[in-house]
Amino acid sequence: MRRGRSMLCALCLVLLAPLLIRAARVLPMDSRSLVAEKYAGWSGVLRLWVCEGWPSGSGSLSAWLNGCIARFEKRHPGVYVQPRAVDAEALAALNDSGILPPDLVLFSPGMLEGPRGLLPLAVPSGLRADLAHCGAWGRETFAVPVAMGGYLWAWNAARADALPNDWRATDAVLAAPTPEAGRRFDAALLALCSRTHGPSDEPDRPERLGLDLGLASEATPAPTVVPEAALPCRLPEGFAPDDDAFRRFINGEADATVVTQREARRLQALSGQGKGPDWRLSAEGGAFTDQLLCLGIVDKPEAHADLCREFLAALLADESQRALSGAGAFPVTDAPSGYAAADPLAALDAKLRQPGLATPNCLVKNWPETAERIVREFLSGDGDAAALWRPLAAALAENPNIP
Repeated sequence: MRRGRSMLCALCLVLLAPLLIRAARVLPMDSRSLVAEKYAGWSGVLRLWVCEGWPSGSGSLSAWLNGCIARFEKRHPGVYVQPRAVDAEALAALNDSGILPPDLVLFSPGMLEGPRGLLPLAVPSGLRADLAHCGAWGRETFAVPVAMGGYLWAWNAARADALPNDWRATDAVLAAPTPEAGRRFDAALLALCSRTHGPSDEPDRPERLGLDLGLASEATPAPTVVPEAALPCRLPEGFAPDDDAFRRFINGEADATVVTQREARRLQALSGQGKGPDWRLSAEGGAFTDQLLCLGIVDKPEAHADLCREFLAALLADESQRALSGAGAFPVTDAPSGYAAADPLAALDAKLRQPGLATPNCLVKNWPETAERIVREFLSGDGDAAALWRPLAAALAENPNIP
């Protein structure tokens, strides 16, 4: 009896063999062994150095980056991305410190001089055309923007009916922040006063975005656009940027100031507490930002360039770009931003999508000196904003290594 059962089992196994072979051909394979073979001798970790350089609306892009990393790791079994915050000095010494270099770096303009130590990249097809030059050096690209911030006017509706163009013709008080690392408020002020886009002579078509305590009002009428030549922008007599500009605006001591997404979120928070001025945001003026976060792949013998390029693609995917709104930052692709129409930062998102957005090259370290030299003439009261903005925008667009 027992022997009969054994023979029956053996016969069943023989009959099942063809089915097992067929199943192996049809069913999906377990890719873990292939991953292990491909990355044999490697820990499976991509090391990423992060130096943000400027604050997003929430203060940091770390939560957004961690979300992108989690999605990337889920789609790449056996691969892990290990981010590490570093300061600007550590990043600048990337090639000379003797420390084990990372696989990838995220950095802002002015932190690296030239592409030494970085691998060339193809410009992603989804990147906005105005940002394609940001990591160019010669005829190749070595870094690609993955997130950005920007600048707007903020003005006090309780003290002024609108932003004046000729500040000297009014008693309005302008307070503008002094420039700092990662945020050149002086260049932003020139752009906002210029009423032009980039280096062309085409006049801007400004649209004032009235926001009541941070909420958009559909009833806000579009202002009449006055020809640029009729009302040149002039700063107040004796004007100078100061470190307390935002505080003065919050306290009602100034009629207007220049803000980024960070200050806009702070104004929104104050309004929620019943504090602060009766503020509005305005997007008129030229489109400019130096608040960029750029990704580069480090050139080293054991570089996993293919995986690093896939990580770049993951950061630029629509899902990742839309998620930037959660951190108070903005897409570098044409992906929808995720901001509701009533969100104050929707105005800044629209401004950053204007044609002719001017940005510095992230591999040029001395661009702030160029900006300071041009802006100085405007701050002195002797220069026309539109006339000065054009050469500055043109200088920012230059490729640093092509004669």
